[in-house]
Amino acid sequence: MHALKMTYHVQCFMCAACKSPIRNQAFYMEEGEPYCERDYEKMFGTKCHGCDFKIDAGDRFLEALGYSWHDTCFVCAFCQINLEGKTLYSKKDKPLCKGHAFAPV
Repeated sequence: MHALKMTYHVQCFMCAACKSPIRNQAFYMEEGEPYCERDYEKMFGTKCHGCDFKIDAGDRFLEALGYSWHDTCFVCAFCQINLEGKTLYSKKDKPLCKGHAFAPV
């Protein structure tokens, strides 16, 4: 097979992490090494803190409270109102709207 401007035996072109042959599957490069999709996502992928699904290239996302969020997942932990572009409040790493930030617990 041909990959990265080189020729490999099919069984020799393998994931740098799991050492499984990549064959004709998609692979991703990181620091000059090929990774299968599963290992690349596990090692280098970004997951949304709100829904725990990966953030794909082209997805709208933001970073807040030390985490990455899909723009639609960044909501108040109590009332689910979207907080993108609004003043951020938080308690125990949970995003809150102004109304719930100061409400008695």
